Amino acid sequence: MNDLLQYHLFIVPIVKENAMANSIEQNNCSVCSQRTQCVGAAAGSQTTSHRIRIERHTSLYEAGSAVGDQIYHIRSGSFKVVRGPSAPDADADAHVIGFALAPDFIGLDALDQLEYSNSVVALEDSVVCSISWNRHAFEGRRRPVMRAHLHALLAREMRREQRAALMLRNTQAEQRMADLLLTLSERQATYGYQPEEFRLPMSRCDIASYLGVTAECVSRLLLQFKQRALFELCRRDVKLLDMSALRTMAFGHEPPPQLQQLQQEQPMLAAA
Repeated sequence: MNDLLQYHLFIVPIVKENAMANSIEQNNCSVCSQRTQCVGAAAGSQTTSHRIRIERHTSLYEAGSAVGDQIYHIRSGSFKVVRGPSAPDADADAHVIGFALAPDFIGLDALDQLEYSNSVVALEDSVVCSISWNRHAFEGRRRPVMRAHLHALLAREMRREQRAALMLRNTQAEQRMADLLLTLSERQATYGYQPEEFRLPMSRCDIASYLGVTAECVSRLLLQFKQRALFELCRRDVKLLDMSALRTMAFGHEPPPQLQQLQQEQPMLAAA
């Protein structure tokens, strides 16, 4: 109880300092629909985190702000990870380096740092659970299930970093676009959702920043993909029609062996 009170007093000032939430609520992890995918719920406690509501275009945390011991589990919504300032008047200097969608985790890359190196901005009204990493790492020493969840979480983050590094080798814009669509599809499959149908919460400008092209180029690519019957696009709702053609476009005839291994391990990780 003392640990929980201490954690509650610790998290509130951080929320106020970054002005990143409308409200903070105590969680009841035992009734959460995502408890099987959350490292916090694996601890066996009914109150292992706080639920934070974040408005669209609001930062969860900013580059340069102090790092506590929290990691964040996206309960609903989506975020972009930005290298550089995230303020609207600094868009020219900001660069999108990744996207995080429910039920991903955010903040793992800063666990060994004093300050955040990136900003995380909500693409839509979102809800995250703030979880004490130190508390659960300690619990993981005593609970095999908890330890397995922690290891799986870190391994998943490492694989995504490897996937992003592989994508940078694709010098053609259409290759990068195809790989982005496949990555989003594989995330859907990893968490037990329909891999062919998903929503693009990010804007075309955000996609352009991530792929290293212009927004006009993104619009042309989406139109070309639609004309070639690779997918259907209705506003931001995507339905992939030819996964094989997308893979060929992204990787050539077959995905590279490293990526095949990463893809094969994804369902195993989700089941861990």
